[in-house]
Amino acid sequence: MSFTVRIAEPHDLDQIARLSDRVFRSKRTTHMAEEFPHLYSPHNARHWFVAEDGGQIRSIIGAMVWPAVIAGARTRVASVGSVATDPDYRGQGLASRLLYLAQSQLAAEAVRLMLISGDLPLYLKFGARSIGRVDWYALPRNLAVAGRYSIRPIDPQDDAAIVARLYQTRSTRFGRTLAQLRAMLVAQPITQVERGVKVALLVLSDGVPVSYLILNHRPFQGVGASRLSEWAGDPKGVLHALTQVSDWPEQGIRIPVLREDLAMQGTLYPLKPDRRGPVSWLVKVIDGVGLASDLAPIGTEQAAQPPRVLLTAPDTYAVEFNGQRWVVNAAELTEWVFSEETAYRPVPLEAIWPLPSLWPEGLNYI
Repeated sequence: MSFTVRIAEPHDLDQIARLSDRVFRSKRTTHMAEEFPHLYSPHNARHWFVAEDGGQIRSIIGAMVWPAVIAGARTRVASVGSVATDPDYRGQGLASRLLYLAQSQLAAEAVRLMLISGDLPLYLKFGARSIGRVDWYALPRNLAVAGRYSIRPIDPQDDAAIVARLYQTRSTRFGRTLAQLRAMLVAQPITQVERGVKVALLVLSDGVPVSYLILNHRPFQGVGASRLSEWAGDPKGVLHALTQVSDWPEQGIRIPVLREDLAMQGTLYPLKPDRRGPVSWLVKVIDGVGLASDLAPIGTEQAAQPPRVLLTAPDTYAVEFNGQRWVVNAAELTEWVFSEETAYRPVPLEAIWPLPSLWPEGLNYI
């Protein structure tokens, strides 16, 4: 059996959608292409990668390419998901071949990072790693929040510009255009039809919008804990809005707080997190040279010269800093730049790395 791996064409999307539904929606009435309209759009066909045999697509990987801002520096990332292989054709290395094809194509488009949904051994073998740190808090229903706030649902059309302005206050974020954000807000309730409800709220103080939030409410078959999946602006306003949820879930509301979210940490004090872990996606640096160039403004704030990264072989890099040189593979470089937990990052680099993590939940993968 001879498989061809290639970049998809728009005419492949029907087969791609059917295979996606067979793998991910076999027990549901919803369809992947309806839930993620931008991912399955003909305009995004070149970011699908397929393995076919005799004209039949048997394995797929999809991606959305985003500009992104990390600690104020601009770069490009790809959110990768919908990794699926026909059950009758698994175990033949098709997904692995597609991951490397995706890496090659995305790097050619100046994408620096692949963010991969899930933590399968397949992705770890590919060189993706867990990064960042998230502290999870259980929100007390009776939490008292000082301030005069009012709350209303977000109108996808009228409020998109307000949400965009608030989102811009985050120093690490995806680079959404206003049109993309408006389309995401319109589409986002669809994504949880059978897994719960996404609630999008705008918070105002004396009539002025100060924050917004996306709450993934009762996300697992309508039961279980709800969780805050995205927010920006005044953290006190966000917490006030959450305490006003009338249909309080039996297992409460969970709040993820990234290391750099100092304002939210301070607002939650003296509460303590009850769980800590990496962000929910794996990450792989696929263009370390370009990433180092993009992030150079961050390095110059901390040192006379930022780290220099050179490609010495496929997925192998030399890192030069302060007269020292280290050779690492892509997985190690990913951990050096972004991981909170790595024990072997050289001490001199601790002055610059790790960098903040992009938060992959909320509206970003639609």
